[in-house]
Amino acid sequence: MPGRDPIGCLGTLLLGVAGALLGGFLYTQATGRPLAIGFDLASFGVAVVGAFIVLLIYRLVAGRRV
Repeated sequence: MPGRDPIGCLGTLLLGVAGALLGGFLYTQATGRPLAIGFDLASFGVAVVGAFIVLLIYRLVAGRRV
């Protein structure tokens, strides 16, 4: 996600990884099909969308506190 984050590079990285894992988990729960083990474009897309959503939610919550 473009722009500055109040938690720095490492915090943004950790939130992105958590979002990617959450995106994969939610995809599996919603479709009943697991993502491929390894790398393919579908799993990459789900990970990017999950990371984007988690970072967006964090920015919305953190923006209210500042």
